[in-house]
Amino acid sequence: MEYSINGEKMETYCKVGVSEYWIVDWRKKSVEIYMFDYKADGTPYSYLFKVVTEKNKDELGLVMFPNFKISFDRLFDFA
Repeated sequence: MEYSINGEKMETYCKVGVSEYWIVDWRKKSVEIYMFDYKADGTPYSYLFKVVTEKNKDELGLVMFPNFKISFDRLFDFA
């Protein structure tokens, strides 16, 4: 990605048990979905799970709550 992620904020979320982290870029109309997991030694880490854009907008949704639906078009509707 072209911009840097606030690693400190993401690290804090991971430490307190947040399992999913979204970065919504309204300029690019994209959503980066990060997931958190643990290494064998118990150290938490984050990884990019998916990037959702206009091309794959039907894939937008909370990973941890798959029955909770979010409309990509509504998310980016500013009018």
